[in-house]
Amino acid sequence: MSLPYYDEIWSHPEKQLREHLENVGKIAKSLAEAIPLNLPECEVLPEVAYLVGVYHDLGKGTPFFQEYIREEDSDRKARLKNKAETKHSLISATATYFAVEEYLKNKDFSGELTSFLPIASFIAVRRHHTNLQTAFEDLRLDSGEVLRKQVENLYYEYLSFLPYWSTVSEKLKTIPDKWPLRKRSLVQWLKEYSGVLSYFIQHLLYSLLLDTDKHDATVGPHLERKSLSTDIVESYRRSRKFDEPQKEIDTLRNEIYQIVINQVKTIDLDHDHILSLSAPTGSGKTLTALAFAIELRNRIIEEKKYVPRIIYSLPFLSIIDQNAKVVEEVFKEGIGQDPTSDLFLIHHHLSDYTYKEEDTEYGVDESEILIEGWDSEIIITTFVQLFHTLFTNRNRAIRKFHKLAGSIIILDEIQSFPHKYWLLFRETAEAMRKYFNTYFILSTATQPAIFENPKELLIEKERYFKSFKRTQVTLDFKSPKTITELANEFKESLTLNRKSTLVVLNTVGAAEDFFNSVKEHLKEIGYEIYYLSSYIVPSERLKRIEKIKKSLNKKVVISTQLIEAGVDIDLERVIRDLGPMDSINQVAGRANRNLNVELGEVEVIMLINEKSHRPFYSYIYDPVLIDNTKRILESHSVVGEEKFLRLANQYYQQVLKTMSDDISQGYLRAINLLDYEEIGKFELIEEKDQKIDIFVELDDEATKIWRQYQETVEKIRDLRKRKQRFLEIRGKFYSYVISVFTQKASRNLPPEVSGIRFISRNQLNEYYDLETGYTTKGENPFW
Repeated sequence: MSLPYYDEIWSHPEKQLREHLENVGKIAKSLAEAIPLNLPECEVLPEVAYLVGVYHDLGKGTPFFQEYIREEDSDRKARLKNKAETKHSLISATATYFAVEEYLKNKDFSGELTSFLPIASFIAVRRHHTNLQTAFEDLRLDSGEVLRKQVENLYYEYLSFLPYWSTVSEKLKTIPDKWPLRKRSLVQWLKEYSGVLSYFIQHLLYSLLLDTDKHDATVGPHLERKSLSTDIVESYRRSRKFDEPQKEIDTLRNEIYQIVINQVKTIDLDHDHILSLSAPTGSGKTLTALAFAIELRNRIIEEKKYVPRIIYSLPFLSIIDQNAKVVEEVFKEGIGQDPTSDLFLIHHHLSDYTYKEEDTEYGVDESEILIEGWDSEIIITTFVQLFHTLFTNRNRAIRKFHKLAGSIIILDEIQSFPHKYWLLFRETAEAMRKYFNTYFILSTATQPAIFENPKELLIEKERYFKSFKRTQVTLDFKSPKTITELANEFKESLTLNRKSTLVVLNTVGAAEDFFNSVKEHLKEIGYEIYYLSSYIVPSERLKRIEKIKKSLNKKVVISTQLIEAGVDIDLERVIRDLGPMDSINQVAGRANRNLNVELGEVEVIMLINEKSHRPFYSYIYDPVLIDNTKRILESHSVVGEEKFLRLANQYYQQVLKTMSDDISQGYLRAINLLDYEEIGKFELIEEKDQKIDIFVELDDEATKIWRQYQETVEKIRDLRKRKQRFLEIRGKFYSYVISVFTQKASRNLPPEVSGIRFISRNQLNEYYDLETGYTTKGENPFW
């Protein structure tokens, strides 16, 4: 079709289509060139990424799309948007397929990827505005009439700047009568090259396209990479006088730090990609892992000539803020100011959407693109964000996948990773190591047996586990107790022997019941008492944890498991209801953490429901884990900290032998077949019941945020502007939101206001207890 009557063809409002296509193609190519690929014939990947980028919006070069993009009347614009002829992904994907096919033919490329790259490019473009679907279904052409109409009306002359356009345009004119994509080609590739390679190539091309497309449309050019000084952690340690030990435990922490850092010089950059940092709880693994990663990054820059990002991933939101504060303090000391977002970024589903460079603060739209795209040198995030980037079909999550390639990924508290996914993670991590030169640092006091032989960074780790003799675990789980019995024993013991104590129970209901049974007595005899659970709003939980850490008085903390891993509190005594071996080990790390007393006491008991006599552990833990814990510990009555490592290794080997790999194998089969709809079912944290969000107007700050939220929802009609405004307050808003199991909340559910369940300040007595949080009115209190 000849050129239209208007001067320019647009891809976005006031953005020329040619400019957008060329930008996306060039940037995608440069990003691909920066990735340290180790793929079969990997030299073609950057050019393929370029073709995917430069062709991805070709279908906007029709009168149908141009009429839509220019329309100013909102109602008519919405109608035009929904017309089939306005959609541009399928025709763009078909042209991309022809272009990549022609490029490989001209290059006389006959490698392993020849038959797959055109298909992967087609899928990436076809789905760049939606989520990935099952690949075999994507190759099918259901109806060709709309495609025929688009082909007939394409602005061929305008698009002549595209590479291989003469050949591509001729082939397009045969569409849909001659449909080029065949399921047989994909089946053949998958049969010959079974494994995760095809999945990761598809992820890579899709990710590069999504990121560059959104960047060019919203932000502009990608940001320049920043350097990280190897001395920033050392400066921080010197400022805190960590290099001047006052206690024996400080000396041990310094030794561990130096041994691990010295390993940077000795590891084989070509082969040592799966690294283990196994050190006792409270030995300073956060700083050690960060310093090691920065040193490793700079060695890679010098020797391998590419720049890895550092992705610091943790399992729980409850410890992200704590660790993020440490990293921020490291930067403040090292560079003399708060780190800008291009240096250090916090990303999880509750984080604020504010992105700052030294001289620029981006708007909400731009910040969203930069934060969700992990445009920073150090990113601190959750296991959910990380693993839902690896195992997903979702457009939004996959966009940052290419940032994992060549990165250094720290997995802190890796013992929390579900055992049912060990095989899945092992296979994919090995592929990331092999094809994308990604490094993994597995940091924990209890290293699970996910990998057969990771490179250990703490030489002679056994010696350090034996040196940390801070606690002694008494095992008393063979004689079950009710909450009433435990409460009576507890009140008596604290009356006679005044020790700051942490009690960790397995369910919210059990923790609440125990707290209510002992609180008055403990207050009478002079204890500070704190209660923590997920039913207390996050802002209040953080305040309580800070108070616990700062208070020098005798105290009792009653909590669910949210406190057991990574939370830096230190008490003389710990009582823990029976859980898996790694949970027992982790919670023991909250006792005598800094060697303030001669020996911390840790007691493991078994609590049962007073009515049903059902153990509370059975409500939440896999019986395989509990059975293996009992098997390892049943011959012991007392265990010193120096034995933790040996028993933990025995436990994980037993878990490896007894656990089922069925779930992992199911996802690996889906990965091998590019069955993205099945892959999209992956959930790192599986909930047994649906959850419902509830906003709690707890204090003046909550009132202020709630008013801002209501103004946003009720007064801003434009959906895009409403979303922008909400993103500005999202972090503060969710600091007053609790998520409650629907079944548990069913008898005491507050009203819905402005799209969310809402507890106003004058309703607190009915729905929310200021000490224990959300109240359930007796609905299944032990879940």
